Amino acid sequence: METKNKILGKSEELFMRFGIKSITMDEVASHCNISKKTIYQYFPDKDALVKEVMERHMQEDICMIQSLYDENCSALEEVLKISEFMNKDMSEIHPSVLFDLKKYHSAAYEVFEKHRDTHFMDTVARNLERGIQEGVYRKEIDVKVFARLRVIEIEAMFNPGLLNGKEFNPARVQLLFIDHFVRGLVTPKGLEEWERISQPLFQVIR
Repeated sequence: METKNKILGKSEELFMRFGIKSITMDEVASHCNISKKTIYQYFPDKDALVKEVMERHMQEDICMIQSLYDENCSALEEVLKISEFMNKDMSEIHPSVLFDLKKYHSAAYEVFEKHRDTHFMDTVARNLERGIQEGVYRKEIDVKVFARLRVIEIEAMFNPGLLNGKEFNPARVQLLFIDHFVRGLVTPKGLEEWERISQPLFQVIR
């Protein structure tokens, strides 16, 4: 298991940094200081390797989100903490990763879709419902629609033909998106709290 975990860890690092298509099994082997034959003892092909890397990455995201609930923060504080995590995560993810998954690794892309349509959608919906109860989000918002909108925004940041040109910084785009999203949700009470707690983070984009 130690060797397998080493392969998964190094593969995730390479895929996220350089994109999936551009990294070969030979390069994975070289960076792991093992033979390609050793990799094939654990993974029959690159598809299988990419799929397990995605499962690992999604599980790491789930653990991170759960840790926010353990801190017992407010709905808006939770949004801010997730944004901070996403900024760090996106700074380490090559813009082509999602495109590569969808085009070349359908099984791994299904892992992403399942994560998106279950855990991530549930996380956003739960935050919205919590914010309504706290009085910081408007009561009349449609939770399902806004949860889906947030998913669409995140996917847009990985669209190589939309926002990944040289003029767009992914971390800055993510912050602008979440600020726009939150301002469409909040009550006057929520807006006051959001502007207070988000000021340090958003100074970098204003």
